[in-house]
Amino acid sequence: EKFIILSGISAPRLQRSKGKDPDEPYAFHAREFLRKRLIGKEVSFTIKTSVDGREYGDLQLNGESICDSLVAAGYATVKGATNKDGKMHGDREALYGLQTQAESAGRGIHNKSVKAETMVRKIDYEPDGFAFFTENKDKPVPVIVDYVHNGSTVSVEVVSEDLKNKVFNVTLCGIVCPRTAPTRKGGKGKGGKDQKVNPVAAYAQYYVSKRLLHRDMELIVKGVDKYGNLFGRLVFSAFPDRDITKMLLKHGLGKYLDWTASMLEPNLRAQYRALEAQAREAKVGRWHTAKDALVSGEKKTIPMKVVMVLSGDSFTVVDGNGKEKRLSLASIRTPRLGRRDQKESEACGFEAKEWLRKKLVGKKVNVTFEYKRGTGTSTTDSVSIGTGRSNINLQLCQMGYASVIPHRLEEARAHNYVQLVEAEKKAEKEKKGIHAKNAPVHKYIDLTERSRGKKGDAKTGEDGKKEKTENDKARAEALLPQLAGHQLRGHVEYVYSGRQFKVYLPSKKLMCNISLAGLSVPRSAGKNEAGDKFGTEAHNFVKRMVLQQNVIVELPEGDKTVDRRGAFAGYIWTESPKQSVSCALLEQGYAKIFMHGVDPAYLAEFRAAENSAKKKLLRIWENYEEEEKKRKAARDEMMKSQQKAKYQKIKVTEIIDGVSFYATTAEDASLKKVEDELKKIEGDQPEDFEAEFGMIAACKYDGVWYRVQVTDTDDSEGWADVMFIDYGNKSRVQISELMPISDDISKIPPLAKKYKLAGVNNPPEGSGWDGPAFERLGELIYDKEWNAEVLNVDKEGMHVSLKSENEEDKPVQAELLKEGLIRLVKRADYTNRNVVKSLREYQREGIEARAGIWEYGEISDEEEEETGKRRRR
Repeated sequence: EKFIILSGISAPRLQRSKGKDPDEPYAFHAREFLRKRLIGKEVSFTIKTSVDGREYGDLQLNGESICDSLVAAGYATVKGATNKDGKMHGDREALYGLQTQAESAGRGIHNKSVKAETMVRKIDYEPDGFAFFTENKDKPVPVIVDYVHNGSTVSVEVVSEDLKNKVFNVTLCGIVCPRTAPTRKGGKGKGGKDQKVNPVAAYAQYYVSKRLLHRDMELIVKGVDKYGNLFGRLVFSAFPDRDITKMLLKHGLGKYLDWTASMLEPNLRAQYRALEAQAREAKVGRWHTAKDALVSGEKKTIPMKVVMVLSGDSFTVVDGNGKEKRLSLASIRTPRLGRRDQKESEACGFEAKEWLRKKLVGKKVNVTFEYKRGTGTSTTDSVSIGTGRSNINLQLCQMGYASVIPHRLEEARAHNYVQLVEAEKKAEKEKKGIHAKNAPVHKYIDLTERSRGKKGDAKTGEDGKKEKTENDKARAEALLPQLAGHQLRGHVEYVYSGRQFKVYLPSKKLMCNISLAGLSVPRSAGKNEAGDKFGTEAHNFVKRMVLQQNVIVELPEGDKTVDRRGAFAGYIWTESPKQSVSCALLEQGYAKIFMHGVDPAYLAEFRAAENSAKKKLLRIWENYEEEEKKRKAARDEMMKSQQKAKYQKIKVTEIIDGVSFYATTAEDASLKKVEDELKKIEGDQPEDFEAEFGMIAACKYDGVWYRVQVTDTDDSEGWADVMFIDYGNKSRVQISELMPISDDISKIPPLAKKYKLAGVNNPPEGSGWDGPAFERLGELIYDKEWNAEVLNVDKEGMHVSLKSENEEDKPVQAELLKEGLIRLVKRADYTNRNVVKSLREYQREGIEARAGIWEYGEISDEEEEETGKRRRR
């Protein structure tokens, strides 16, 4: 290339770049006069002089002087036409004559009838690319190529009749060429170092400059990026079939770029890929050494099921093989959710996640894999999600819940990237979601985040555990009155195990932990523990059932509803169709009931579900028949031994209800042996101690060790339900309070045995007299010694008639019957017929006095059944 300054003349100056002095009047017209006459033409030149490395001369086009033509057209004036003496320079005389003619004719800058300021071009270097794209998409727009940045990116000028021109950066669709490194003064790179030249990049830039620079072209706009840069095709105005992209690909000066090609018609994409393949095979241009993978142009789409939404732009799916995979939405970012170190979510973060959860969880979607992010093994697939005819990525942008990621040019991106940008700009204009002036930040109470005690505090101990757990429980108990006794709608945010859930209740703006009340479920495997048999299977079962699904929650009233860590015990149903999670676990043999934890209103339903699993020998009940036979044999043996001792001297240790209780036999020598052995326990609990269902251990109460049997545990919460087997009472204790005992003590049968008053039953269910009967029986018999006549033994225990040492005293049943607190059995059998007969007069006294359950007279069978139904409802 050669740079020549036309000598002897002066033309109006153009604005050199953004921020520089503006155009002088007619500068653009003078430039256009030369461009249209010279670009692409063969010329000759004459160098007249050289000053400081600059060469001055003239150009000839077909024998015509360009200097003469410019002056004659009125777009230049003659410089230095006279010398110091005022005489005309001989070599300028002809030029001056042409200037005089132009002045007389009023050409160009000599036109006095036009105001000079109206002939000044004004350039907008930062035009609205989005508006231009919207107005001109797929339409051919005449442009002038002003500058070639590299083989695939140019600056074009859109000329307007009013000279208010616009300059846009345009990237060719379907191709990316190597970038030429920026240089500084002196041809040096950054830091003054010699700049490495990419020969393919330099040649691609030259190749495009030679064919496009300052040419009249037509721009067909196909897309726009986040910053308003345009993407499209450049075709020659006179030769619309000539495509510079095809020419570059054919000569191996660029490579096919899938995401920009997606804006083009399918036949063009196929042609571009074919041309690249030819260049690869011929090893021309960049393919002489490059070994980039061939782009197929087709993205893989696979149907998958969404099982969990992690945020507004990330989620977990299950493929056809049942394998879970975490994915992210391609080319968009939704607001972040609050974390432990960031208390609040970003504006609209919660709303974006909730919208995605309701839209996707539990549904099959079409997953299009767009690109991967990350390195090595820690890579994440970024995808587009289709549901029917809808695109989830696009919908999030349309609602203002997501912003578009500004990728680098060569980075892969979503196939509908341009649509995403359009949707984001429209949402910005309409001030939706995150673009609103006061975008909402969702705030809620989070009981799942544990309180943090101060380390080293004397009150809390070394690690602050005591204060933390007390705070957690207090916070939950303070909110319980607002929650208990109502059916609340929410969704399960996370499933910790087969019975423990993280639940969000939107009506209360509350995130809390809920455990299924009254159920024992095998522990699932953790990072460092194997877990129980069927534990992981049960965990996966409930995950499939409720994870991030809408649910209905009910929390019962009572002091056992909140555990020491602030978690609630309650009941959960799926919303549609409505199904009890507890019943589902019981029916599938994943859980069993522990009686004291179930609300009586649901007990019959739970028991039916559990019995169904037992009958089918499902999972945890797989050995039920064999174990039941062993239990029955042991029970029969115990009954036989107990029936031998028809008369027993007993001491009552625990009241169960109005007619049942636990007691120990006064002459049982085993009690002293147990007590003596337990006194020998000392030291701390062994590190490897584990509380297991059914095990016999020791537990301290009021400073004394007692034998207990574990009936339920929760290692994560640190508690165990136990029964004091030598006294009959039950309690929930910390696992840390238990100690192992020797086999010699643990093998001694429980000393507390279950008894029932012969010939009588509790008050009718729902009558309201259960409590008074319980209290009165305790007043009469608790912690006292009695003579017990054993009449029968069955699964309810030993049926006895109790009398004091005084033979003249009436049996205990008589007092309770007279007060109307219990009733006689309806059908007496051979074992209790005489007892029932002797007690009828006492029940008659209670009925006549309208005492207790008889306050409204005798109760018919129909009334009793209806009372029970109301109670169960």
